[in-house]
Amino acid sequence: MNMPLKIAFVGNSSLTMFNFRASMLSDMKKKGYDVVVLVVIDSDIKYYNDLGVRLIPINIDRRGTNPVRDIRFIKQLKSIYAQEKFDFIFHYTIKPVIYGSMAAMFVGIPYVSVITGLGYTFIHKGFLRKTTIALYSFALRQAREVWFLNNDDKDVFLHEKIVSADKTFVLPGEGVDTMIFRPMPKRKDFFSFIFIGRVLWDKGVAEFVEAARLLKSKHPEIRFQILGSLAAENPAAVKPEEMQLWVNQGIVDYLGETRKVTSYIANCDCLVLPSYREGLSRVLLEAAAMERPIIASDITGCKEIVVDGVNGYLCNPRDVAGLAQCMEKMYNCSVEERMRMGIEGRKKIMQIFDDRIIIDLYHSKLSQFFGDQNNER
Repeated sequence: MNMPLKIAFVGNSSLTMFNFRASMLSDMKKKGYDVVVLVVIDSDIKYYNDLGVRLIPINIDRRGTNPVRDIRFIKQLKSIYAQEKFDFIFHYTIKPVIYGSMAAMFVGIPYVSVITGLGYTFIHKGFLRKTTIALYSFALRQAREVWFLNNDDKDVFLHEKIVSADKTFVLPGEGVDTMIFRPMPKRKDFFSFIFIGRVLWDKGVAEFVEAARLLKSKHPEIRFQILGSLAAENPAAVKPEEMQLWVNQGIVDYLGETRKVTSYIANCDCLVLPSYREGLSRVLLEAAAMERPIIASDITGCKEIVVDGVNGYLCNPRDVAGLAQCMEKMYNCSVEERMRMGIEGRKKIMQIFDDRIIIDLYHSKLSQFFGDQNNER
């Protein structure tokens, strides 16, 4: 009797894995794959149960650099991989990519590792960066392929000789469900800019707040909102007391955090992301899919989505004055001009970043790896 291919998806967050890949997991189940997800359980898992996807909890010291804990993590994955006998594994985010790849290599299971962004260790140079490069180089040497979300990240890996060019593949993002993220009417009667994401200095939160401070002095009617986790465990996290100070000064409204962002995007006039570096910004994709104009830094992971003057504006990173000028320019646009930008943004998403395109690429790659065994063997 033929058995379906058993495919594992390994990441560091049940919430993130579901938010980014629910459509793919569902589609793979329908196509006949035996789908298993290995993640840290950090949210309600009933959504996975609804998909019929089996979940295996794993333990990761997500932010720490304790080598003993990391070795335990490798052993944990190695044991699970050997017991489950997966046919193929996809790894996401830094620790699952590095240590999951090592475990798969030791057990002899083929794998693809997806570099979703370079993150803190590559932005801030030093010993940690050198160590991370060495770990990547070892872990990825037997990968079937290494996937990136943009060409710049791929070029960094090639420059550092982490991976050979023939193993690289650039995926046009992680996909956005354009049926969920669709145009919706705005129900708030005030003009607002919103920042959505983890509240990190590296995301350009300080620039957003200072640009808001400049604009507030000229246009006190504009609202500036921040939605997202304060992520205290991250070394680049904004402290709660800092956020409270901005709120007390009347510069921004802090909206907390949520798993469902559609209503917040729908009720803004423009989404702003002055980040220093991204893999490929998901929130920009979501806002564009909902026909909202966007303002972002002219950096890797944002410039692939924003076409300056077409669906939004690009500004230099770490440039408060430049960001404020872009935001004021957006505020001074007519409603019709902002609507035109929104329409152009969704058009781009539908053509390049729709999750159906990404799902089809995954199926195509699995067919390439397994030939006619794609759905059964």
